[in-house]
Amino acid sequence: MEINSLLVSGESIFLERHQFLFKALTNHFSQLNFLPRQSEWYEAKLPKTVLKGLLALRTGSLSQANAVFQKNKTAFVLKSQQTERRIQHLSEPPDFVLQIFGTYSPAWHTCTIPYAMFLDYTTALAERNWSAWATFLSDLSRQDWFECERLAYSRATHIFSMSHVVKRSLIQDYNIPADKVTVVGSSGDFQEPYTGEKTFGSRQILFNGSDFERKGGEIVLAAFRQVRRVIPEAKLVVVGKKLPFEEAGVVNPGHIASRSGLHQLFLQSDLVVAPAYCDPFPTFLMEAMNYGTPCIVSDRDGMPEIVNHDINGIVIAQIAPEQLAEAMIDTLNNPQKLIAMSQAARYKMKTQLNWNTIADQIAQTILATMEADQSDRVALKLREPA
Repeated sequence: MEINSLLVSGESIFLERHQFLFKALTNHFSQLNFLPRQSEWYEAKLPKTVLKGLLALRTGSLSQANAVFQKNKTAFVLKSQQTERRIQHLSEPPDFVLQIFGTYSPAWHTCTIPYAMFLDYTTALAERNWSAWATFLSDLSRQDWFECERLAYSRATHIFSMSHVVKRSLIQDYNIPADKVTVVGSSGDFQEPYTGEKTFGSRQILFNGSDFERKGGEIVLAAFRQVRRVIPEAKLVVVGKKLPFEEAGVVNPGHIASRSGLHQLFLQSDLVVAPAYCDPFPTFLMEAMNYGTPCIVSDRDGMPEIVNHDINGIVIAQIAPEQLAEAMIDTLNNPQKLIAMSQAARYKMKTQLNWNTIADQIAQTILATMEADQSDRVALKLREPA
């Protein structure tokens, strides 16, 4: 069986972030087209402002209002119905649809074209690990959203998850059969792994503070103060957000718009730290590892599946300044350990967490799933009475 035409659907921002995956998928499908979601009427400036204002009054905060605005049954259904209509009106319908993330489904009323989903997280995980991502106005609205998710997952021909954490959630929280979910991982913003040199000795530590609280920013600052007492020349670079204060040894350039500028920071840094309370499968870690920068991470979400403890980085069991500081000091003071971890990190990116490997697995699984489905239909037809 051949699948010639693959249609990729999803939010525009998610399609843009995974452009290297799609480039790798072009090696497996003769046609690869995209269907970024179009805005609904309520997402126009005036209605959005009014609705978010009302939700802020109801929830008591703008951040919770933003969460409710995105995560409700009406939004899920409208987005799904719009996508289904657009697919049905295409002049050349695709053979298969790949939906990026679970904010809506590419089918709602009918499932005439098979689809798979690529997921980094579920709402059930968000509810347990970072409740700000799973805010609902009532128990009923929560149940409605979970039912929308469950329907989308159950109707999918297959689901590709970034981590085993997500696969377990799909099985336990949504009753999805284990053989319907394949863990494929993810990768960074590059097509081919970095092959240049990587040196150490800068004593520079890099932290992505774009979502400061969730990513453990206060833990990083507290730990760094302890590091400076032992290694006075150590430097911490915080990117992603401008901090409202200055601190000795801390450099804070804020958002780095240039991809090459960020890559230089990886090459200049001895370590990346990510003691996050919640971070599904962070691209930042894989970017760092691609450039040979070992990472120290918390034992949360998919991070221990990216970083193998004491092999290509360090996984701290407890999110505490003392544990993080001890790991940073020990690693910075052990050049041979840094080099060994760097080499192991680059090897993992080259052999496992790269888009070509992931695209191969996705394409092969889609084809195998469709062939098995076709065989089942033929067998069922043969069993029907004449």
